[in-house]
Amino acid sequence: MSCDQSLESFPRLAGLDLSPAWEQAVGRFLETEGLTLVLGGTDSGKSTLCRYLVYRAYVAGQRVALIDCDLGQSHLGPPATLGLGLYPPRLPGDDSLFPEALYFIGQTSPVGQVLEVVVGTRRLADQAQDQGISRIVVNTCGFIQGPGALQLKWAQLELLAPQLILALEKTQELEPILIPLRRRQAPMMRLPRSQRAVSKSWEYRRQYREVRFHGYFREATRHLFSMSRLAWQGLPLGRGETLSLAQRQQLGAYLDTPVLYGEISPSGAVLILPGLPETLDKTALAELLGVPKVCWLASASLEMRLVGLLDGNLAVLALGLLLPSPWDRSQVAIWTPLPGERLDQVRVCRIGRLRLNLRGQELNRA
Repeated sequence: MSCDQSLESFPRLAGLDLSPAWEQAVGRFLETEGLTLVLGGTDSGKSTLCRYLVYRAYVAGQRVALIDCDLGQSHLGPPATLGLGLYPPRLPGDDSLFPEALYFIGQTSPVGQVLEVVVGTRRLADQAQDQGISRIVVNTCGFIQGPGALQLKWAQLELLAPQLILALEKTQELEPILIPLRRRQAPMMRLPRSQRAVSKSWEYRRQYREVRFHGYFREATRHLFSMSRLAWQGLPLGRGETLSLAQRQQLGAYLDTPVLYGEISPSGAVLILPGLPETLDKTALAELLGVPKVCWLASASLEMRLVGLLDGNLAVLALGLLLPSPWDRSQVAIWTPLPGERLDQVRVCRIGRLRLNLRGQELNRA
């Protein structure tokens, strides 16, 4: 069966208009074990090229992994995550919402999350290598302009140490990123952008994320977690002793608003309130409690926040949404597709910036 005939078996790959430069790059890729990094701006054809690389390795009988780093328009996993797919068992072009592994970032842009994106990419690459896969394709995001983009791409290049770099560009827009690579020994190939690549509108991108989120949470259900069993990343919770009902009532009288939940530790106190007091002096309250500082959170600001549910090794088990919760009973309600038999594996709740409704539509950011 010829390569073109085989492509017809995979609808997302069929009809590709492959330039000689792309075919040359594929030949280099098939000869190169290790990690291949695909660079390019938004709508340059990175995903198409990555799918084709996976397909060619697959039909050649080579095991291959794909890491999707596009937080906003992800093809592996839901938005706001990095995804890892293994081929086999998957078929090329499989855009699963539930790939072999996810790394939770919690927002749809890498801005402000460079460290997390770099760590997550490296961690997923390690997971693929632990599965005995030596050929890995990394589809980077289209963020290529400005100091933050340079920091992200250079950090990925340094930490991932790719054996092959494929750069898709139209008018040397990747030059600031590629300049430092001229002294590296890793082969680099500049490729033309895909002729099939089209610029996607903001509305198209928003709807794409909504469809992906809706599909991910389609089978989700509500589960209650005890606050005492969760560690939190991104919120100052889970670090102190839980306030008793009597303590919360006393504080509520002082604040003139109910205290739904609270913790106190030598480093400070954190309170969850129905709303945020506008005039109360935090310094006076800290002195009253005998702690260096006080932090309070509005319960409404936590509701519908996107979260990652992690196990004890900080591996993502599933995503979730924080629901209105019985904080006064030291419990948090989470909407998640994680099966009931795996709930006991959850040890860490990592907070994202996105807020969604149950239909996957994005709400105001936290």
